[in-house]
Amino acid sequence: MDEIIDSQITIKVNGFLLGGLILYILNKKKDTNKYKELVDIKYLLDIGEKNIIINKNLFLNTFNFFNIPNIRANKRIGPHHKDVISVIVGSLLGDCYGNQKSREGIRFIYKQSIIHKEYLFWLYNFFYLRGYCSNLEPKIYTRKLKINNQIKEYYGYEFNTFTFRSFNKIYKMFYNNGKKRIKLSLVDYLDPLALAIWIMDDGGWTKYGVRIATNSFTLIEVEYLVLILKTKFNLNCTIQKIKTINQYSIYIKAESINNLRKLILPYMHKSMYYKLGFKNNI
Repeated sequence: MDEIIDSQITIKVNGFLLGGLILYILNKKKDTNKYKELVDIKYLLDIGEKNIIINKNLFLNTFNFFNIPNIRANKRIGPHHKDVISVIVGSLLGDCYGNQKSREGIRFIYKQSIIHKEYLFWLYNFFYLRGYCSNLEPKIYTRKLKINNQIKEYYGYEFNTFTFRSFNKIYKMFYNNGKKRIKLSLVDYLDPLALAIWIMDDGGWTKYGVRIATNSFTLIEVEYLVLILKTKFNLNCTIQKIKTINQYSIYIKAESINNLRKLILPYMHKSMYYKLGFKNNI
């Protein structure tokens, strides 16, 4: 467990119900005492480890007591389930961005246009059911852009996670002086789930393959991303220039599409299947 300071008690929750972090991990005895009467926790021996298993019905009745937005960020310390980290990593490669709140920690902001509402709400439910955001559903936002002397309005939905101090490590892996960067450590975190999120965010189907928008990254960073895709997932990719100077995209060739589908289709939301070339939901 990372960054535990003067811990007197910790709670480890293995997600037999949802497969992720179910409750906040409270590392202060005084905090835990506030809520210990709310949940009857059974200690079981499971696969050689002592884990706390939450009774399903009891969990459903008491979840909101633990889903408390006013718990300070420095008491939200993890550990984070691998799936949660993978979704965040894939999202940061795509449209998500990190927001550093003074010394408290980091929260992640999620936005999608209104046409991707289903996907955005799917992401929200992923985090909400694991205790990472409030029960306030994503809110609609309006964005105004000037195009050819005309003001056009665009609509979408957004939500943010709670602030966690232990998100600092993920933030530092992607940000340098407030700007997104790709670092060598990414290779350890880019798995099929993260790849699926990345493509759902920034991927697009062309006539024969998948193009990933990597406009915000430098050529060296894009070359490193291509190297990961080739060596880790056996995907044949090329780097393509776009109209804007010094900006590039990644193109996954047709010969690798079947391999790509096998890798990431199990993790994708059905509304995003079209990004793998499927005309209808399968």
